[in-house]
Amino acid sequence: MNTRDMLHLTACSDLRRNILISMIEQDKSLGDLREGLKISSTTALHALKELEKNNLTFQQKNKNYALTNIGRIITLKLVDFSNAAEVMRKHERFWLDHDISGIPEVMLENIGFLKDSSVIQINILDVVKTHDSYVNIVKNAKWIRGVSPIFSADYPIIFKDLVKNNVDIHLILTEAVFKKLIDTISLESFKILEKEYPLKVTVSNENLKVAFTVTDTFLSLGLFNNDGIYDISHDLICIDDRGIRWGIELFEYYQKKIEESNV
Repeated sequence: MNTRDMLHLTACSDLRRNILISMIEQDKSLGDLREGLKISSTTALHALKELEKNNLTFQQKNKNYALTNIGRIITLKLVDFSNAAEVMRKHERFWLDHDISGIPEVMLENIGFLKDSSVIQINILDVVKTHDSYVNIVKNAKWIRGVSPIFSADYPIIFKDLVKNNVDIHLILTEAVFKKLIDTISLESFKILEKEYPLKVTVSNENLKVAFTVTDTFLSLGLFNNDGIYDISHDLICIDDRGIRWGIELFEYYQKKIEESNV
């Protein structure tokens, strides 16, 4: 089977795609498929025949249907594509109107991890209220990782209080933001905090195009508009495990990038 035929077989038929996806967690009997997908036995058998003919499914000795190795790999990619498409559909304007160059391709490939995210639109009049909500969330964090090319005047005080409560914090900041941080709390105070508490600040000489915070309970992602101005009115929020893992991996990408540039 060529690539075009494989795509037609698996992606262009809701029925065949749903049958494949239903088998990821466990094998299915004909009755399971009929009841779970609300289809007739005849319809299910016709689809299964096509899938089996192309080595995507097979029937076991107990008469249940299961994915072949090829079928499992193809189905996992189908789920991944479906999740990515869902992220794009739910937050279409967010992705179209913002500069995503700060998100590397390796992370865009896993954008489906953000399937259960929400985009919060902030009324300018409610910026203070939203900011307070953010502060309340990070105050309850066990650890914080963040990348930021933007500066907020009260963040140094907030993070100073957090590290004194032994919240493990690692931030990656631009040179300009780091300078403003030092201007706010003084270099001497910063060195004391970094020495005595679980605080690490890494300075990036890159023109960062993404701002995000990830903790043990949530991810908050902000982007620049396509005109180059940071958008304070939209934030993508995710609180599920996969979204948090995506945020951790994005942070690790920037951390590794800085380490490699310093070699």
